[in-house]
Amino acid sequence: MMNIQLARLLTSRFGAGALLAAAVSAPAAAATVSGGAMSVNFDRNALAAAIAIDETPAPAMYLEEFFDAPASRSRNYNQILEDHLVPGTAEIPATGLALAVNPGQVANLTGRRSKPTTLDFDPANFAASVNGAIGLAGVFRFRVDTGTDFNRILSGDYTLEYDAANIDAVSGRSGWSLYNHVSFRAESFNLFNVVMGLDSDSFSLSGDLGLGEGYDHLNGRRGAIVGNFNLQSAVVPLPPAFLLFAAGLAGLGIGRSGAGRNA
Repeated sequence: MMNIQLARLLTSRFGAGALLAAAVSAPAAAATVSGGAMSVNFDRNALAAAIAIDETPAPAMYLEEFFDAPASRSRNYNQILEDHLVPGTAEIPATGLALAVNPGQVANLTGRRSKPTTLDFDPANFAASVNGAIGLAGVFRFRVDTGTDFNRILSGDYTLEYDAANIDAVSGRSGWSLYNHVSFRAESFNLFNVVMGLDSDSFSLSGDLGLGEGYDHLNGRRGAIVGNFNLQSAVVPLPPAFLLFAAGLAGLGIGRSGAGRNA
């Protein structure tokens, strides 16, 4: 039965036609993901080889700091740029790095742009129905061998997004990409050779990390495999009230345009 408060809201805001639109357009089933994390393992040699800037004997690019979800969420932009969890500027291990799946709402300190999880899909027809993005908490700070003091790159506050138009069977590129939102939106990594698992309880992705166009300014080699990843999260059904409200808006032509796509 229709939620009475929601029915009143649709009627008062958009007219009685919204109720009909909701009844006609409401999807049979929809779900999202909740909790879990993406584990990232960089291949430090492949990462250095994929970047053309190399002015000294140091690696062309290496991981200097990793701010996981708690460390990232408690810092503003300047602290992410300057703080040292590990003393010094030497290379740190670049494997087993966990990016936590964000909830549906996030709070950002000054200069931060972490994104909420807005993903929704029909479990019975994922590819045709998936919408929105998975927000991930965590930031990488890389050192680039520029030979100058301007040698730090921040990459993180990611959204994981799907676009079937990006699939390339020849190269193994999937429809999934990781978009950076630190300072600006950029396509940081494209995901290759992806294996997806989906059932009534869990959602998983695993595969390889390929360098995206976000590293073009470093003469990065697009598509170069620089590591691998494994995402594990739980599948949860969306509340019926949410489905009804979303369907009512869709019936009125008021969609969630650009969900998970605005920097």
